[in-house]
Amino acid sequence: MDEPSDDDYVVSSRDRSAFMSAIMMAENKAEVVSILQLFETTEKYFIDNFPDLAKAVTDLPDSPPASE
Repeated sequence: MDEPSDDDYVVSSRDRSAFMSAIMMAENKAEVVSILQLFETTEKYFIDNFPDLAKAVTDLPDSPPASE
């Protein structure tokens, strides 16, 4: 039987779904960083395990637009 590894950050399907939904709704890269911290995952884990989402994040602005 496989032992759980320290690299298994987002394990349950519910957590995985919540994580993916939060990333998809992020409006900027700063929000994505906050989501990664909230889910206690690393940027490397995100890129390695969610390459399509990671690619979509590259199109997001760096930070929220300044208030007018």
